[in-house]
Amino acid sequence: MNTVPNAADTSFALPALSGAQHRTLEAIFRHPSAHNLEWRDLVALISAIGEVHEKANSDFTFAVAGHHHTLRKPHSKDLTGAEVMEIRHFLKLAGVASDGPSASALAPDLATPGLLIVVDQEGAKIFHIDVTAEDALAHVIRPADPHHFLHHAAHENSARDRGHRSPEETAYYEAITNAVPSDGQIVVVGHGTGKSNVAHTLTDYLETHHAALHRRIVRELTADLSTITDPQLLDLARQALRA
Repeated sequence: MNTVPNAADTSFALPALSGAQHRTLEAIFRHPSAHNLEWRDLVALISAIGEVHEKANSDFTFAVAGHHHTLRKPHSKDLTGAEVMEIRHFLKLAGVASDGPSASALAPDLATPGLLIVVDQEGAKIFHIDVTAEDALAHVIRPADPHHFLHHAAHENSARDRGHRSPEETAYYEAITNAVPSDGQIVVVGHGTGKSNVAHTLTDYLETHHAALHRRIVRELTADLSTITDPQLLDLARQALRA
């Protein structure tokens, strides 16, 4: 779709963004282009920095700083690489940059030791990223799951799709929240395709109910948790923080 510039290219002052919106902005400007940028995350970002107007035939018009871009909602939940590049070009024309002052201000203190949260249908583990691989097991924090929520995750996911969140699910995510240490950047790792994305649901829950904790999340990654080891997970988290 065509981008229509209405004004000269100028720097755009970003408003305060949530952690999820900041990650979406980073993904748009990432090289190579991101291939797992979700449509709903893009809409949330544009709504925060500009306006989103839904038109006929699933067309959406984005307006930022006097610039407009029309994009058709994709059939899948993710945008294609070409669509990500379209949005990147549109935001550049509007003066939006991935390293603007407002975006940089959201980054937590890099000197603070990082944390790794690993969660899927089997359970959750929290690590201090700065521990050695040999000490990893000794530093695992396992949140209590008194209602055995994860054993019924498939049922809960279908209920959540209908707009509900069970008391057991809420209690489990609160247990994870209470187990997270009070400082440090956070990398969240969940299982990839083929299992319910408990990690993504956790970050959504934190964004809604624990905004301060959610802002500390700097990366959300996927991995095959059935084969990866704890030392490998720690290496993955360290690489994500360095990036």
